Formats: sequence, C-alpha cells, structure tokens
Amino acid sequence: MICHLVSSIWGKDMYESCTGASGSLLRVLEPAANAISTFCKWLSAGGMIVFMGMVILTFLDVFLRYFFNSPLPGTYEVTEMLMSIVVFSAIAYGQWNKSHVIMDVVTGALKDDDRNTLEAVTNIWSLAVCVLCIWATGRYALTVKSTTGLLGIPYEPFVWFVVFGFVTLALSFLWDFLVSLHKVSKMGTTRLVIVWAAGIIPVLIAWYLGSHRLMGVSSVVIGCIGIVVMFLLFLSGMSVALALMATGFMFSGSIRGLTATLNFYGKAMFSTSASYTWSPLMFFMVMGYFCFYGDLGRDLYECARKWLGHLRGGLAQGSVCACTAFGAVVGDSLSGTIAMSAIALPEMRSAGYDDELAVGTLACSGTIGCLIPPSAMFILYGVLAEQSIADLFMAGVFPGLLCMLVYCLTIWFMVWRKPSLAPTVEKMPLPVRMRSLASALPILLLFILVIGGIYAGMFTATEGGAIGSVGTLLIALFLRRFTLKKFIASLNDASKFITMSFTVLTGATVLGYLMTLSRIPSILASSIGAMGMPGWATMTAIIVVLLFLGCFVPAMPLMLVCVPIFVPIAHMFHWDLIWFGVLMVIMMNMASITPPFGINLFVMKSVASIPLGAMFRASVPFIIGLALVIVLILIFPPLATWLPAVMR
Repeated sequence: MICHLVSSIWGKDMYESCTGASGSLLRVLEPAANAISTFCKWLSAGGMIVFMGMVILTFLDVFLRYFFNSPLPGTYEVTEMLMSIVVFSAIAYGQWNKSHVIMDVVTGALKDDDRNTLEAVTNIWSLAVCVLCIWATGRYALTVKSTTGLLGIPYEPFVWFVVFGFVTLALSFLWDFLVSLHKVSKMGTTRLVIVWAAGIIPVLIAWYLGSHRLMGVSSVVIGCIGIVVMFLLFLSGMSVALALMATGFMFSGSIRGLTATLNFYGKAMFSTSASYTWSPLMFFMVMGYFCFYGDLGRDLYECARKWLGHLRGGLAQGSVCACTAFGAVVGDSLSGTIAMSAIALPEMRSAGYDDELAVGTLACSGTIGCLIPPSAMFILYGVLAEQSIADLFMAGVFPGLLCMLVYCLTIWFMVWRKPSLAPTVEKMPLPVRMRSLASALPILLLFILVIGGIYAGMFTATEGGAIGSVGTLLIALFLRRFTLKKFIASLNDASKFITMSFTVLTGATVLGYLMTLSRIPSILASSIGAMGMPGWATMTAIIVVLLFLGCFVPAMPLMLVCVPIFVPIAHMFHWDLIWFGVLMVIMMNMASITPPFGINLFVMKSVASIPLGAMFRASVPFIIGLALVIVLILIFPPLATWLPAVMR
C-alpha cells in the first residue's frame, strides 16, 4: 500500500525504488526466516521423539497388563496431553514444506502472475486465521485451570503450547506473504492494489460476520451461505484446514455471537488434537510409514508377482493383490500408491507393459488400503458416526477383497481386449513361489495380531496401533532394512502427515459446530422424510452428491464435511450405519481417483512422468470397476454386515 501511494504521488521511478526496497527487505529478513525454518524442523523432530515415547509407553502398558497384570496408570491421560505436542510441534514445519492440504484445481490452471497474486491474497487470509487461533486459544489458556482426573496433569501448559504452535505457523505465513508480495510488486501498482484490497476487505467482512449476530436471517440460510463460502475458500488455494476454521468462525459468530464462538473455538483448537478418540489415526499412520521405509511392501509384491505374474496381465494383477495386502498394514490409499509405484512400475515397464495399464492399476489399487483394516478412513467415520471401529474394520474386509477381485477382472478384460497392453511373463516354479510366501509371512502375521487383538477385545485400536508400529519396526530391523536415516525419514514424513490430518480435523470440528447451530443436517433429514422419497432414491442422491464433490474435494475433508450431514439421513431410513460407513469409505476412494482432483492420480503422474490427460484416461476402467463394487454392496448389504455380525 505504501508503494502504491508513493507511486501515485511521485511517479514510476519512486514506485520502482519502493519495489526494490521490498527485495532488500527480503534479503535482510532471509537469515531470520532460515533460522525460524530450521527451528521449526527441529521442533518437529522433537515432537516425533515425544510421539515415539507415546508408542513405547502404550506398548509397555499392553505388555505389562497381559503378562504381569500390572498396567501403567494414566497412560490414557499422558497420551492425550502428548498428542497436542506432537501435532503443534510440526504445524509450522508442515507449512514451510507445503504439506498442508490445498485444492489447486483453480490455482493450478492460472498463469504465474495470477497465481502469485492469488497466493499473496490467501496468505493474508491465512495469517488472519492464525492470529484468530492465537487469540481464541490464548483466551482459553487463561481460563483453563483444570487437571486430568487420575494423574492430575494440568491442561494449561499444553494449551499454551498450542498457542505457541499457531505463533510459529503465523510466522511461516508471514514469510510466505512477504515473498509473494515481492513477486506481485514486480507486476505493477494495479496488482498491489488488488492484493491489499482483496486481502484486507474480506478479512474485515469476516470479522464483522463473526463478531455480530445477523438478526432476521435464519440459521439455515447462514449455514448454507457458509458451505458455499467454504468451497470458494477451498478453490482459492487456501489451506483446507484454515478454510474450515475461517468458515466456522464467521458463520458460527453470525448465529451465536462473538463470545460464545471464541469460547468454543479456543477449546476446539486444543481438545481435537488432545483427544484419545483420534489417537488410533496417529498410531496407524506411523505404522504405515515404518512399513513403507522398511521396504516391507516389496515382499508382498514379490509374492504376488511370482504367483500371478504368468497370468494374462499378471504383473498388474499381482500389483492389485500386493496393494491389498499392503493396505492391511498401511491403512490409507496414498501410501499404498506411492510404495507400490516405486516397486512395481519399473517391473511392469521392463516387462513391456503399456503405461495405460500399469499406471492406472497402481494409482487406483492403492485405494483398496482404505477398505482393508486397519483403515484411517474407517477410524474417521467411526468417531464421527459414533460406531465401533472394530466392527468397521471387519466390515471392510469383504468389500476390500471384492474390490481386489473386480480390479483383477478389469485388468483381465483390458488385456483380453487389447493383448499388447501386457506381454506374457514366464511362470515361476512352485518351490520359488512357496519361498515367496515365507518372505511375506511376518507382515501378514503382524496384521492378524493387530486386527485380531482389536476385535477380540485384547486391546484398543490405539493400543493396536502402538503394537503394530513397534512390530513393524522390529520386523524391518530384523530384516536389516531399517537404518537410522530411514528411521528419521519415516518420522519426518509421519509428522507432516499427522499434522496435516489433525489440523483438518480441528477445522472440521469448528465447521461441525456451525452445522449443529445451523440445524442443516436435522432439517435436511426431516425435509427428505416429509417428501416421502424411497430409500433407494435418497441413497442414489447421496452417491451422486459425493461423486460430484469427490471430483473437487480431497477424501479426508469430504468425509469430515459430509458424514455429519448424511448420518442423520441414514438414521431416518434406519440404514445400518456400519454398511453406510463402508459405502462412504468407498465413495472417498472414488474421490481419490476421479478427475480433476484425484490425489492418487496426481501422485502417480509425478512418479510415472506422464501427461495428466493420459493419467485420467488410465483411471477410467478402474473407476467403472469401483462403481460396480458400490452397486454390489447396495444390492447385497451382507457383503459389509455379515462378518461383523458373525465376529461379535
């Protein structure tokens, strides 16, 4: 703004001088920015050391309880408090490394000048949200004087650590803003005016909405406007987590007023990250990264390749089976795609497989990991819908295997129709195939131990995650595939993913507060009931909505936004919520592989170095296959409900 005023009064020369001054300012501040970035990196590393302490503590608690009948007291409370440290020690490091979830559907299509301008604007908005989080959480820290029930651990220092985490995040956004503003300053006065106006005016409007109750406007209308604004913020390229937080603040304040909203907002910033309910998500993520960096997926792939490689499209079918088995350890679609792509893509290419088959197989088969337990998506749904995570894990087994079978049949049909996609491969002798089973056995036994122990009630999902993490680490060490460098890399990647996930969860908690205040879910359910729509028509409408939204919104935010809206409808029709959860997770899988924002497709494009259009075409047969799985589960609900019922 100062540069603009100087330019308008004294002319172009003075403006250019001011632009040069912004570059000088960056050079002066760059050492400080580097120091803060390094500090955030070490802070994140410290958080993961704390996390490993949580893993060992939980593992010891289970060990001592079952072998010596002497559990460690207060493990539950210690885990909750330390979770907040793990999340907020890495929140700024995630921003320095650009690992927070964003939707680049629009920004990715813009020219450089327009993208830099929009980035400068969204950095102002993000900085404003960070300041709001600091203020609201700081207010909460000043009032909270309670302690945990058993050990008497005070909450206050941990809440202040959350405030500190947001301060480091604000500093990273401040630096990003200065860098983007310098780029914009080179484009002329008009661009600077646009940045300051488009950055500050919406912030002022948002503050007005959040601090003033809108009389005469129904809560439903306010909630609907909030949903529209939320998607607009997503499309602007703003971090999904901060977009959720901003939407929740603005429109909750419009309904309840500033004080009530700030009170909830501040508490939510801490309580979501320090919630034992969400801890399985954290533990299974680390288990997956240990498996990934321990190269345990290679054993599963080699086993599948040697048994199936000689069949029509056998290497691709083997990749599907390996992704399914790998999903039994990892629990999310992205890790499976990345791991199997690194292992299987070179094999298929060297065997003469066409990329149309190879990349489509690997990008889409990773989604099976969300169905095969343990599944991060089932954990999310279970918490949001208040359903048994153990039952959901069991419910995903048959649909996951069905998905594997359908994908294998899809590959067979593609190669039958076009044999050039996959040349034949020599069949391996039986002794070689039997030896491959032995190499894959340890990780499969670990899966049986973790999932069987959870369902048998021997330990909780969180404890199962800790046992799985320690077990995976020990297997990798025993096989001599885990070095100190790989251990550090696995914790580093896990910290970024954990922070990304939990910041989105925090934003979804705030948005959920808005949904409750607006009464949209209950009114929507009542309206559908009054219309007399049959259940199949309502389910079809839900699937169509999720298909559409899945083309633009990443799977995790889509799950967090839609479950609170659709579960009341499921209640109204008396649908089995375990069955409904399986369908929701499959729809999230669809969101990961449907253009234009299928995250698995973008990852596979980078790994395979192919055009995005070719990647989209390669995914189409598997999207059709996944749609067939959805239809089969709709027609035959026992595919999802029979196993949990039998296992009870």
